[in-house]
Amino acid sequence: MSRAVRVSGVSLGTALLLALTATTAAAAPHTPRVERISTAADGSQADGASSAAMITPNGRFAAFRSSATNLVPEGVTHPGTYSYVRDLRTGAVTKIENSLSTPELSADGRFATYIDWGSRNINVFLTDLSTGERIRVGAPDGRDSSYAPAISADGRYIAYRWSGHPQYPTRIDLYDRLTGTRETVSAGPQDSTRDMDNPSISGDGRLVAYQDEGTGDVWVADRTAGTQSEADDGTPSTVVQLSADGRMLAMDSADGSYVRDLRSGRVEHFPGAKVRAVSPDGRRVLLQDGQSNLWLRNVHGGREVLVGHGSAVGAAISDRGRSVVYSTADADVVPGDTNSVSDVFRWRSH
Repeated sequence: MSRAVRVSGVSLGTALLLALTATTAAAAPHTPRVERISTAADGSQADGASSAAMITPNGRFAAFRSSATNLVPEGVTHPGTYSYVRDLRTGAVTKIENSLSTPELSADGRFATYIDWGSRNINVFLTDLSTGERIRVGAPDGRDSSYAPAISADGRYIAYRWSGHPQYPTRIDLYDRLTGTRETVSAGPQDSTRDMDNPSISGDGRLVAYQDEGTGDVWVADRTAGTQSEADDGTPSTVVQLSADGRMLAMDSADGSYVRDLRSGRVEHFPGAKVRAVSPDGRRVLLQDGQSNLWLRNVHGGREVLVGHGSAVGAAISDRGRSVVYSTADADVVPGDTNSVSDVFRWRSH
């Protein structure tokens, strides 16, 4: 009389079935998850529109703009659009009331840089969210203007666009938080009247990418080597984002978007799409097609994943593409979306 062979108390047939099931489950891709993050700490949906979200490399903190009045217990002083930082681990929401742009955050979420009105003009400011201390980064005397801040991973360096008297072209300056000093990192002919704009900085603060508004050239300044290198593909281009590791530079042009590997010189083009962000490790980009669909794609080809439908800005991807933040007015992304306005969502690969 035959008997079924048993392995640790389980029949061989059952063991094989369990092994096959486990293998299939391991091989199956993880189902992405999407959650709405432009909510109050208790999960209440916003009573105003939210957009322009950024996320830290570790995926813990997100910053965005919102006209909602109910995201924090104290509400808002006056109707308008404010900046918020959300701790995605605890759910805590912090309002940065005096901010006219989405804050760029240091890697640990401690420092936030943004623009606000100074005594006379718009200036760049830096706030230590752990202490509340706020300092003026650009134009310390308030007579000049500064815009478009970009922050290094440790929050030490802030690159920004400086604007003085109209007779002077705008330039890219850099502020060192530890020393309190400023330096000019952009370059051009001595008689140039062209404006420099749109800085993006590497995580260690060594490299700063920016564009020449007059020629459409894109440059990368190496502050350690003291060099300036042209990085565009020969067409008028705009800077999208320099990856935190300083290797990949994403740019837009009339011919579509492209990414240059600053080490090898290799260029990847994405015709018919716009690059909205590049991951901190430079391996993935967020593309937006003509129908406003957002796709997470490996830079050098391979897998392309649909994230959602909507809009995104630079620094929208966490490390290794694990999280992406974006905004959309679509009401079918998550259950219970009944506020009829644009919200910010976090897409997670698993």
